[in-house]
Amino acid sequence: MTFEGVRIALSALRGNKLRTFLTLLGNIVGTMAVIAVVSLLSGIDSFTREELVSEGANVITLQRFDPFTLLTDFEKFLKAARTNPRLDWDDFEYVRAQVPTADAIDIVASRNATIRAGDRALSGIRVDGRTESAPLVENLKIAGGRAFTLSEVTRRRAVAVLGSDVAERLFPGRDPVGRTIKIAGRRYDVIGVASPKPTQFGTNQNRYVLIPYTALEKTFGRSDQAQIKLRAPGPDLVERVTEEAQWAMRIRHKLKPSQEDDFALSTSEQILSIWESISRAIFQALVGLASISLVIGGVVLMNVMLVAVTERTHEVGIRKALGAKRSDILMQFLAESVTLSLIGGLIGVLLGFGIAAVISAFSPIPSAVQLWAILAGLGVTILIGVLFGTYPANRAALLDPVEALRHE
Repeated sequence: MTFEGVRIALSALRGNKLRTFLTLLGNIVGTMAVIAVVSLLSGIDSFTREELVSEGANVITLQRFDPFTLLTDFEKFLKAARTNPRLDWDDFEYVRAQVPTADAIDIVASRNATIRAGDRALSGIRVDGRTESAPLVENLKIAGGRAFTLSEVTRRRAVAVLGSDVAERLFPGRDPVGRTIKIAGRRYDVIGVASPKPTQFGTNQNRYVLIPYTALEKTFGRSDQAQIKLRAPGPDLVERVTEEAQWAMRIRHKLKPSQEDDFALSTSEQILSIWESISRAIFQALVGLASISLVIGGVVLMNVMLVAVTERTHEVGIRKALGAKRSDILMQFLAESVTLSLIGGLIGVLLGFGIAAVISAFSPIPSAVQLWAILAGLGVTILIGVLFGTYPANRAALLDPVEALRHE
């Protein structure tokens, strides 16, 4: 009888196309929204985790203020951005001397510039000022040549390590090591080329140039957004390194015990925890909105099934006269309801992934296919079919066969 109900439901699809489409619209929209949101959030989540892993779980970041307070406490963010002192090379040297537990400390600042080599030029390239500790703090591998040394950093030497994309575009078919480039009009000797990184978030991760931090300040001036990165020898020492860095900066800034920190310290775990809270809130809000569409779709489905019961009252009477039980009639109409709802869910899943793919193709937002999202989406549509199809099915099952046969 279940298969008969499915066959009748499919026949209704072909016979009442407009009514069927309007019936399924709520399920389609709700499922489509959930799948699209889950796909996009999953892609962003994967990117965020990869970025944190590439930097290392033992890395602590010291910066002027915590950018995440923009989302959690806007007034605190504005105050910190306005009043907190910027970090510089002197802060880096002080922290390096006062935090003995850390096994690697680096300072990072970035500028955008046009890079020239002969008659070739690349605009909008990120120029990172780093120290000799950069390969230790993050997952930075050198494919050719070498990284710069402590001596080159302290002497402000004009040396550079190119990202793989920059190297290929400026020196196609040639080895860049030993050649020169110009950054903001200053000549730099290329001493190395970094290993290529995969594209993430729709962004090419290889369009950058690394130079000594001291050379960056000499070329561009003092940076307002410098960060100091400290690597703990192991996960069990992250808290200790964080405390040492905190006390060192409080002493350097001459803060009283009652005064708040005028800097921010964060770890990969803290950033990941904040991101999980944000993504969870976004997911719950959007799923809540999508659920409204599913409920509306369920109500429409129930009304259409009630109309179907009325239209086929005579048919129900004939089936009962031929020996069909109440359970048979009930299962027949439930099968029709679930089939209609499931078809809407399948269309919604396909459209949801399609929308996520289109957004990823035309924006830097990545997407990822999650099997559990497909199963959950289809499971919910089946549940909608059962919940909102039970009343019409039960009403059909309770029809009196004599009265049903009289119905025209």
